[in-house]
Amino acid sequence: MRRVKPVCLFPCSGFNIPGQAARVASAIVSEKELPDICETLGIVELTRAFIDGKAAAFERKLRKQKVITVDGCPFQCAKELLRRFVRVEPARELIVSLSEDRLDEASKLTHTTDEDIRRAVDAIKKCVEELMRL
Repeated sequence: MRRVKPVCLFPCSGFNIPGQAARVASAIVSEKELPDICETLGIVELTRAFIDGKAAAFERKLRKQKVITVDGCPFQCAKELLRRFVRVEPARELIVSLSEDRLDEASKLTHTTDEDIRRAVDAIKKCVEELMRL
């Protein structure tokens, strides 16, 4: 059986530009930046757990971890899904934002930039580091 990592990143599915950055940045942090500490489990894994009849096991696993929700907008879908369907309170909640110059054009944007993703990666890593100090 795989070792449970201490931190789970639970990103939104990314239907807006900051949400895309949240999802991609979570994967980068868990796969490249902090792979020994973090894993990413999101809405897709939650859905699979329910479809496969493994929701209880999914919940038990998340209860063994410090969960950080990484959302891309104020609706905080990842946080709300985690609370309502898995009954797990996140240890930290992060809302990814764009740089000031991109916020003005947010409704017209069609893609995530490397800078958007780097900002999100840095925010996630800072949140993980703070959480691990507790």
